[in-house]
Amino acid sequence: ESGFAEAGGRVGPDGRRMGIEDNVSYGDTASQASVVRLTADLVELCGAALDKRGDKEQAEWDTSAGVGVVLAAGGYPNAYSKGDAISGLDAVQGEGVKVFHACTRVDDGRVVTSGGRVLCVCALGEDVAIAQARAYEAVAKISWKNMYCRHDIGHRAIARLGGR
Repeated sequence: ESGFAEAGGRVGPDGRRMGIEDNVSYGDTASQASVVRLTADLVELCGAALDKRGDKEQAEWDTSAGVGVVLAAGGYPNAYSKGDAISGLDAVQGEGVKVFHACTRVDDGRVVTSGGRVLCVCALGEDVAIAQARAYEAVAKISWKNMYCRHDIGHRAIARLGGR
């Protein structure tokens, strides 16, 4: 699997550091929340790497915070349905918001679910609280039968930074 290198840490309920993780997967939600910050041309950067001229290209990043919320099929990771029509996707694409498709397909001109982790809605903001609010505003516009998502994404970072 190819993708972007991403490093992060795990924090326990008491705020203590529990470990460090690394990931090199574009399909990982943390990577997706980071890659929306990329302002450089991704295709050009990949081409430069393949042509062994990566030292001549510079990745440029937006300094905004990024938050990604996974929208899953109800019942995931256990039994869940497939083929449910997804509505609202056109309403959420805009400045600072990007929807990554994980388990979708087009069926008779409609975008439908085809797996458990269906979409990841990512948003940028001046801080984590704003990015979180934008992500959940976009999430509220998307729906399908038995859609599920967590509603606590980013809360620890907001609390740590003294936000709401």
